[in-house]
Order: sequence, then C-alpha cells, then structure tokens
Amino acid sequence: MIKPIILLVLKALEGRGAERMVATLARAYADMGHSVHVLCLESTQKMPLDYRVQHHVVAYTQIHNKAIFEEESEQAAGYRTVAKRIDHYVLKNIGVPDLILANIYKVNWIMSYSQLPNIINVLHTALSKQFEQQLLDSPNHIIQHLKKVYGAHPCSCVSDGACKDLLTLIGNNLNRTTTIYNPCDTNEIKKSAAQSSVFERFGVTAKGYIIHVGSFDTMKNHQDLLRAYAKTDRQLPLVLVGEGKLEDEMKQLATQLGIDNSVKFLGFQGNPYPLIAGAALMVLTSKFEGFGYVIVEAQALGVPVISTDCPFGPRELLPEQNLIPVDDTDALATLMSQALANLDDYKVQLNNRLLPHSIARHYLKFVQVKSV
Repeated sequence: MIKPIILLVLKALEGRGAERMVATLARAYADMGHSVHVLCLESTQKMPLDYRVQHHVVAYTQIHNKAIFEEESEQAAGYRTVAKRIDHYVLKNIGVPDLILANIYKVNWIMSYSQLPNIINVLHTALSKQFEQQLLDSPNHIIQHLKKVYGAHPCSCVSDGACKDLLTLIGNNLNRTTTIYNPCDTNEIKKSAAQSSVFERFGVTAKGYIIHVGSFDTMKNHQDLLRAYAKTDRQLPLVLVGEGKLEDEMKQLATQLGIDNSVKFLGFQGNPYPLIAGAALMVLTSKFEGFGYVIVEAQALGVPVISTDCPFGPRELLPEQNLIPVDDTDALATLMSQALANLDDYKVQLNNRLLPHSIARHYLKFVQVKSV
C-alpha cells in the first residue's frame, strides 16, 4: 500500500507558532502512517522534528528583505524561479503530494506560482493587520496583489476572525476558504515540560513567576506588558521568553520603569514548556494575533492565561473575564493582580477539537473537496 504523501512548506524551522504548528502536524501525520516531509527555504533549524519526518531545504537564490509587490518586479520573477525549483525538487525527490500546506505569507506568495497539486495556503495571522501600513499607502495595489497570492489555492485560516478578515479584505471570489485551528499535542507538551528543571538555572521558583512567551516585535506589545507590570505590586517576577529586534529597547524600558530587577529576559528557549508549566500565570499582550498558540499550550499544562482581546484569536480561546482591551495598561495591571489572587478562576480547559489528529484529518478532508 502506497503511503499518502504530506508536504509542509515554510520559511525555516524557527521557534514561532507557525513552526510549532508544522512540527506538531508533521508528527500527527507520521502517527497516521503517512510519508511526511517538511520543506524549508532556509537551513535555520531551532525546532526539532520527529525522527520519522524528512527535512528538506530548497534555498532561495536571492533573499528579499523588503517586499516589492509588482508582478513584473525582480522579486516576483525570483519567486517564480524558486517555485519552479521547489516543484522540480518535490517531484524528483518526494513524489506527488496528497496534501501540501504552505505556511506564512512569503511561502504563500512563492507557492502561488507552483504547479503542484493539493496546495492549501495556511494563514497564521490577519492580513489587514499584517499589511496595515501598505494598505493605507496603496490599498488597491496591495489588495490586487493579495488576491493574486491567495486566489491561487484554497486557504485555511487559524481562527474564524482571521478568516473573516481575509474575506472582508479580498472578497468572496477567492478559492475555497475555511477555518482550521492550530493543533495542540498535549502529550508531547507535557512530556517536554517534564524533561528538565529550569528553575535554579534561571533563578525562579515553581509557580513563583509570571510568564510571557513571544518574539520581541511590535505585534507582541511588550511595551504595554512592562508598563502594566510596573503598576502592580510586583510580588512575582516577570519572565520573558523570546528574542527579536526590540529586545534591547525593552530592556532599556524596564530600566527606565525601575523594574529591571523584577524582569528576567531569558532569550529564545528551544523547549519553553518547563518554564510555561512552572509559571503561576501566563500573560499575552499582543496587538493582534492569528491564533495565539501559547494560549492553548498553557491550557494544555493547566496554567491560567489572561490576554488582550486583540484581533483575532484569543477571544475564540478564552472567556470574556480573561480578556482586556488592547492598549489599556491600567486594565491589564488590574487583571494581572486579580488573576494572581484567584488563579483557579482563570484556568481554561483545552478544547479537544484542537488535538493534532483531529486537525490533521480536517486538513485532509478540506483538500479532498473539489472546487466548484
């Protein structure tokens, strides 16, 4: 019997939510007995893959740091070339995939030129937020570009909010579109959380700190987190896990606020789960999200979570009492204090629909439905 071929395509195996989703789904498809492949455009690998999953790299010929959206641009021509190279490599070394999941906008753009079958674009965030400035500067031009990228193949969004955003922005004349949440492998997360004790190494105690996990970029809104934390009694330290371009700026802000002795910057952690499991409370302060992967990871570990009620994921994962408005540091400080005083009230059970095999089957069902 020939095994179904599953191909997951992304930029690189970094440590963000999209990469964790790919690693989780790849393991689920391997469990189902499929032939599973992850293809990256860069060789960077911070995320481990299951030993049954084959890792491939088809590198860019040229890296474009700033998007140029014209179809006749050098960048578009370069992406057409990359797509041809991917097609050739896949057919020669992997075979004809039964399912291809193309993750993240840059990969979606490249794969819009692909001739391979059974491609689904996976949108991990809301396009209106991702392209907010470009849409203000040149709305018609950007919308036409996004129609080209996301009209080439069926699309799956990681939250209902992101899906509605896509349809509102581009219109209903796209290829098929659906919502499929990110998977959460509770067994693997719990196993990873039990691998090592990190508390002594980082100078914290179990259930004796607040945690935030996320890249230091504008979207994650560390600035409001630090300003809100400064307004609390700071009985527990704040642990920040992640790296990014704004990290030094946030360290300076912590010093300016006089809270640098209470804030621990731990950098990127290949296995953040012992730290998540050991936290008294997780706080998410994003300006926007596609899904909010760390929320369900905390739920899997029984850790209370509070979040900004940002577009577009957290409100689908948490009750209203666990949410506060974006950009309201007073409300955030108040909610942090309330949650710490009543931790059990802010625990939310993980939805079983998010288990990996359920999500894996959902993608297979979606790709088998033919376009009308």
